[in-house]
Amino acid sequence: MTSAAGDEFRDLQALVRKSGLLARQPAYYAWKMLLNIVFLVAAFLLIKSFHNPWIELLNAAFLAFVFAQLGFIVHDAGHQEIFSKPAGNEVLGLIHSNLLLGFSYSWWLNKHNLHHCSPNHITADPDVEIPLFAFTKEQAVGKRGFARLSVRYQHFCFFPLSLLEAFVLKVDSVRYLLHHKVAHPVIEVGFLVLHLCWFLGLLCFLLSWWHAVLFFVAQQMFLGLYLTLIFAPNHQGMPLLDGAKAVNFFREQVLTSRNIKKHPGVDYATGGLTCQIEHHLFPTMPTNKLREVQKIVRAYCAAHGVSYHETSLLQSFREVYEDLRENSLIVSRGLDGNTVTDRRSL
Repeated sequence: MTSAAGDEFRDLQALVRKSGLLARQPAYYAWKMLLNIVFLVAAFLLIKSFHNPWIELLNAAFLAFVFAQLGFIVHDAGHQEIFSKPAGNEVLGLIHSNLLLGFSYSWWLNKHNLHHCSPNHITADPDVEIPLFAFTKEQAVGKRGFARLSVRYQHFCFFPLSLLEAFVLKVDSVRYLLHHKVAHPVIEVGFLVLHLCWFLGLLCFLLSWWHAVLFFVAQQMFLGLYLTLIFAPNHQGMPLLDGAKAVNFFREQVLTSRNIKKHPGVDYATGGLTCQIEHHLFPTMPTNKLREVQKIVRAYCAAHGVSYHETSLLQSFREVYEDLRENSLIVSRGLDGNTVTDRRSL
């Protein structure tokens, strides 16, 4: 990063620090976690009370929503947004991730940190490398076998296949714990086992065992779809980076991220990640302050001639679809890497 590029972000950082918006928000997170507990208890009371198949399907969707809300606590703890000291955030992250949700906190933290360091970077961001999809022309050209077939129709099957995402998270968590050293291996594995015991055990207690398995599968499928609907609009279809074209931190974080226009319901349902630009610039900022800092960031971008992309939720899905379709055409038309220009690369 050049001196001028560094000054560009330091000036913005100084403005934000002066605003006081980086301060911890204990009351907000206490309220949020209390509400999550209420929702979790309510979800299981609904499972106990209603046994109509259609109502149970709605209950599975509601419990997926609750799990996603628990996941936002994992996310914010991983970014050190909740407690001032790392130990408190780590404890909260392990409890919510491994024990309550059933995936590895260490695995997620490693993957997510790589993403934040290099968002939308073709070779460095793990979120840009998904086996059954292609987000660049080079990826599309290089796909073979079933992956090539999947890419050909990825604009149709991206969201349907996301129904499997929660299961993939669990498999990736186990693989990571088997092949990497983590700070607390006994706790991580123990909590994952306890998660299966309490979650499946409680479902089996409230329902018959086969019914419990079906409910578990449906709930996990809804969770995978929900998470994809939340995270895909954040960066999918935005400019891509590679080693030769990487820009400075400030511009990299802004230009590769997409914001969703303000709506109280959408902001809550997505854990505040609708302000993706501000979150990437200030990842330790509590999520309830992102809308406030947005005014500062948007004005700063305008003053420095930096494109600031914000759109409606529906339009963001259209942009994701169009991006997937554009790369699928490379396969369906039998094009090669020399005949296609990726218009999104910086």
